[in-house]
Order: sequence, then C-alpha cells, then structure tokens
Amino acid sequence: MEKVGRNDTCPCGSGKKYKNCHMKAEETKGGWNKAYLIGLILAVLLIIGVVGAYINSQKGQGPAPPGKVWSEEHQHYH
Repeated sequence: MEKVGRNDTCPCGSGKKYKNCHMKAEETKGGWNKAYLIGLILAVLLIIGVVGAYINSQKGQGPAPPGKVWSEEHQHYH
C-alpha cells in the first residue's frame, strides 16, 4: 500500500487534506502503546524501589555478630 502524503487528499473521501483529516488519528495510534509502556516501566521501577527499601530496612534486624551492638543512631553495628 502506498503511503499517503500529508498534503494529499485524504483516502476517506472527505475531500480534506490528509493532514487535516486522518493523519493525527494515525499518528496517535502508537501513542497509547508508548504511554502504556512508559507507565508499565515506571510501575516496575516503583515496585523495585519499594522492595529495595524494605530489604534495606531489614538489614539491621536479627542477631548481632559476636562482640557487636546495634546502634540505632548510626543504623549499623559497633
């Protein structure tokens, strides 16, 4: 199928130029897919951040190594 030029008559038969008729609709078809993909990537990054924060918050928990004491002020063993 031959590509329609932006200044050609729209193939829908409206008599308008393609740029003023269906060109915008054709261009935005892929826009929803891109927005969906970007949203999905942001959601995955958010989940990774939350899981990472949870794991980091659990590091100081548990038994202290021999001869060490947990410091709440510094958030590590002394």
